[in-house]
Amino acid sequence: MQPISRRSFMTKSALAGSALALGGVLDACGSSGAGGGGSGSGSAPKNSAFAKANIEWKRFAGTTITFAASANPWVTAIQPELPSFTQLTGIKINVQTLGENEFVTKLPLTLTSGSGSPQVFMVNQPGQAVAAHWVAPLDPFQSNSKLTDSSWYDYRDVFKGARDFATSGGTQWFMPISAEVQVLYARKDLVPNAPKTISDLIAQAHKANSSSIAGIGMRASADPSETPWPYGGFVFTEGGYFIDPSGHPALDSAAAVRALTAYSELLRSSGPKGVTSWGWLQAEQAFEQGQIAMWSDSTSFASTLLDPSTARDAKKTVIYPMPTVHGAAKPNVWYWTLGINKKASTKDQQAAWLFLQWATSKPLYAATAAQTGTAIRGSSWASPSVSSKLGAAAATAIHDALAAADSRPMSLAWNNPKWSQIASYVAQGVSATVAGSSSVKSAASTMQSKASAIA
Repeated sequence: MQPISRRSFMTKSALAGSALALGGVLDACGSSGAGGGGSGSGSAPKNSAFAKANIEWKRFAGTTITFAASANPWVTAIQPELPSFTQLTGIKINVQTLGENEFVTKLPLTLTSGSGSPQVFMVNQPGQAVAAHWVAPLDPFQSNSKLTDSSWYDYRDVFKGARDFATSGGTQWFMPISAEVQVLYARKDLVPNAPKTISDLIAQAHKANSSSIAGIGMRASADPSETPWPYGGFVFTEGGYFIDPSGHPALDSAAAVRALTAYSELLRSSGPKGVTSWGWLQAEQAFEQGQIAMWSDSTSFASTLLDPSTARDAKKTVIYPMPTVHGAAKPNVWYWTLGINKKASTKDQQAAWLFLQWATSKPLYAATAAQTGTAIRGSSWASPSVSSKLGAAAATAIHDALAAADSRPMSLAWNNPKWSQIASYVAQGVSATVAGSSSVKSAASTMQSKASAIA
């Protein structure tokens, strides 16, 4: 059986998830079997690794908590380990999984109703979750020596960008579970040297472009869940923001205009036909099938693109860092996180914290890092299983990019309560510019005026 790529994983999960409302529960512990199993990518952690922690794991034995999740490789990787958690703690975890689109629609309705369940949930819109008082602050759990062994857990091992993203207003609201950073995938036979600057990227895309292969492909659809993410890396690298540190839109700043000029020039002069309908799915397919020479997107695709069983040119694929402007790059990042339901009982919140601590611990990531390719812990990337899966060079490139990542520009935007609306304006503007139906100046001005009206 072939490894499940992010594309096929999400597609199949969305179809399966459509039949599962958040009220329908998948009993992961019971369905996985009492023996636990493993992730298949590394050795399943033994409970002796958790016994080393100065934590009374059994203090909430007999409790059942519900975990609401979006279809995600991290969720798939952790589910076979859940029986071990129940064995360790006596806490039963019921997992409710939906396809991503359905999840982000239904979960807010459940939380808005004031229900104390699910006690733990994946967070898609952090700013909204904090503003709506859906999540409990995690600092009291982190500082509670009866619930947390800080030395054993070693939160500092989590990439700084992820820790910063989980924190707002000096309070930690979320627990990061996966880390992604923007890189440049390239065919090394067509692009043998990493583009050093954005100008160099444009030149190399033009050079690689031919009648049989496009020089570069990227997301350019008007979908707010698609194009703003890779485009963001260009804006941030130019020194700009979507939402500036004062909380105001900055979509027509000089930096944003330079970014939009570069992004649209790349795709108009060296991109494939029909690219304005592309999201990550179409871009990934095109790269896998050898239709584009370069693609700037998330490291979460690396395990698929470097696997000869899923990508035609896997052995010709190399990962380059985001090109720079004035010697610096600020690629976009993304961190899926978990939150604890503020309306849950104190007991359930504390049991949920034990689950978060276990699920994001060093032993769990050692077991699952190679399977997901999105580990949030720096130590996980030194695992031999990761190097074996991705190759030493790719593992090092991804680790270094994640370790250097600055999540603040992205956090200012994605953590803004109005971001979902502003993202629509960004996607529409970028897509129109790439299509040639709007000038860069006009698109930037329109984006800014619309965003300013609601921010």
